[in-house]
Amino acid sequence: MLTINATDHPVMCNYHRPDDEKRMIVLLREDDFDAWLDAPVERSMEFMRQCPPEDLVAVGEPKAA
Repeated sequence: MLTINATDHPVMCNYHRPDDEKRMIVLLREDDFDAWLDAPVERSMEFMRQCPPEDLVAVGEPKAA
């Protein structure tokens, strides 16, 4: 699992303690699968980008009865 900094991500920065490093997993778009698998090492950082916040859905944990 690859992670990147999420300090400035509008959604993921809310899921860590205030003093903890903010991280999020790298999510590849399906269109990037083949490019990722075939990419030389020099191009690997091109795929290390934050997922757009509009593509994420946050759901709260159900309250215990």
